[in-house]
Amino acid sequence: MLREPAGPARSDEAGEYRRGGWRELFGNRRFLLLETSGTLAGAGYAVYSVAVLYLAYGLTGNLLVAGTVLFVEYGVYTATFLIAPLVDRARDKRTVLLVCYPIQVAAAVALALALRSGTLTVPLLLGLVLLLAVLWDFVWAVFMIAPRIVLEKRQLFVANGFSNVVSVGAQVGGYAGGGALLYLIGPSGGASAYAVLLLGALVATLPLTLRVERAPRTPFVETFRRGWDAFRGRAGRSMRALAGVEVVVGFFGAVPPLLITAVAYQRFTDPAAVYGPLVTAYALGGSFAGVAVGHLNPRRRVGLILVLTPVVAGAALLALDGFGPSPLLLAGLLAVVGGALSVRYTAKYGWVQGSFPSELLGRLTANLYLFTGVAGSLAVLLVGTLSERFSLGTLEALTGVGLVAGGLLAVAVPFVRRMAF
Repeated sequence: MLREPAGPARSDEAGEYRRGGWRELFGNRRFLLLETSGTLAGAGYAVYSVAVLYLAYGLTGNLLVAGTVLFVEYGVYTATFLIAPLVDRARDKRTVLLVCYPIQVAAAVALALALRSGTLTVPLLLGLVLLLAVLWDFVWAVFMIAPRIVLEKRQLFVANGFSNVVSVGAQVGGYAGGGALLYLIGPSGGASAYAVLLLGALVATLPLTLRVERAPRTPFVETFRRGWDAFRGRAGRSMRALAGVEVVVGFFGAVPPLLITAVAYQRFTDPAAVYGPLVTAYALGGSFAGVAVGHLNPRRRVGLILVLTPVVAGAALLALDGFGPSPLLLAGLLAVVGGALSVRYTAKYGWVQGSFPSELLGRLTANLYLFTGVAGSLAVLLVGTLSERFSLGTLEALTGVGLVAGGLLAVAVPFVRRMAF
């Protein structure tokens, strides 16, 4: 069950909160295989996301279409709370990856072929986005559960920090490579690269085992219900308060990728030349921040991180409109936004993984994401619609103010600001 700390968490185990721990981590073969699989899949997704958002805006010149693509993705990701019980019930989580990766490869190839043949339409694009997002739900649930299967609790923060820097580094490479492919070949290059990288992820998964000893054997409905136990009744009051904070931060935290697309198209004469570098800067900020938070292992300061990071991200977005068409300055501010949101993500899910038993993690993580995902889905659709009435600067300012408000809300919730594990 959930442990609600009255103050900073303590441990009697020597070295439980020590910094570092990299040598032990790198000696774990299962972790390295898991990391390789996730890194390749994440890099592929980064290449794909560069192509699909740019393409969605470029097909019609309407930010609402790009917002609809994100709405489909975020909306499907919220359905992970239905998928996670199925993943939790799998004795070997690797099976889920071995089923999903090949279908994702086929979908990416279909997107590339449609682009090259000139037959891609908005409905076909949205259909392929929907399929890829559903499959990614299963994959995401596995990667939320798997670290607790292959690692000890004391390794979770350093592992999450390392995973964050590697995955965001892969995203940096993916965004940079996707931007280069977009500029040199077009969006079809990104879809093709996605298929190749997913094949690499599949190969890395083959020798991996992710077996659990206590996979749930209760009926699906009971398995589903148990995933919500931490949110129910008097004992669930704290998790419900956290969920309320997640709604606010998730709403405004989903908007920056959409704003980056609009910045590239509306403030530069050659959007293809700047879109990739701006997205790369956003990811690169997360990479450097991930190294720092992983090494420091701030298990006793999770609440402080959840308070400060949205405020930092919001302040950077508020400054965004003042620098006009200056790619370097815009990239610096976007790196701050990406770094802050990345650190928050690492801290939050590190806390979840360290506070609950592994057989509940898939469901609990997905249930918590439901609040973030629903809010984010509505946000990108709303921003896409409002883009026809409000200027880009106004949308940036509203998003920045919203993120700052999310951080201030976290201060007002005692459980959130004291979170630790």
